[in-house]
Amino acid sequence: MRRLALDGYPVGLTIAPIMPVDDWRTAYGALIAAVEAAVEGVPDLDLTAELITHRFTPGSKEVLLGWYPRTRLEMDEEARSRKRGKFGAVKYVYPASLMADLRTWFENEIARRLPTCRVLYWT
Repeated sequence: MRRLALDGYPVGLTIAPIMPVDDWRTAYGALIAAVEAAVEGVPDLDLTAELITHRFTPGSKEVLLGWYPRTRLEMDEEARSRKRGKFGAVKYVYPASLMADLRTWFENEIARRLPTCRVLYWT
C-alpha cells in the first residue's frame, strides 16, 4: 500500500468482514494503526475505505455449513435482523443498535488515525 501511495496511485482499504468478536476494537484498531503507519508521510495521499459487516443469506449459510460443518462462525438468525434486498432476497445482518455501534467506532477511528481517508460505504 505504501509503495503504491508513494508512487502517486490511489489506494483503497477494504475491511471485511467486520464482526463484533471478543475485543474487536483492539483487533480492528491494530489493523487501522498498521494502515496509519504504512501511509505515514505520503504526500497527497488518496485513500478510500470500504467497510463491510458480516452478513449471510440462507443459501450462503447452507453452503458454508456444508463446507465447514464444525465452523464457529456466528450465523444465528435469531440474533440477527432480517433484511430484504432490492429483489426481495433475505439476508441476516446485525441488529440496528449493534450496527450503529460498529459504524460509529469505525468512522471515528478512521477519522482520527487516517484523516484524509474517504469512507466510500458502510454495509
